[in-house]
Amino acid sequence: MRYYYLCVGSDNLETESVRCSTLRDAVLNYREVADELGRYGQRIEASVHIAPNRYEITEYPDYVLSVGPRGGVRCERA
Repeated sequence: MRYYYLCVGSDNLETESVRCSTLRDAVLNYREVADELGRYGQRIEASVHIAPNRYEITEYPDYVLSVGPRGGVRCERA
């Protein structure tokens, strides 16, 4: 099974990334953090790494998440 590991901002990829079952779940988790920071005028990017377990996560992300110009989440394949 593949998992989607969400790493927000400068979180440590191996210890602080959030394991999600789907890419949609990862985007929703990111959205919560981005909305909270947006209330204070801050922006943050995140990365999603696809791997079967935490020990096989690679340094380079599969997706990069950011807030778009109209407030939506941009999910770009890396």
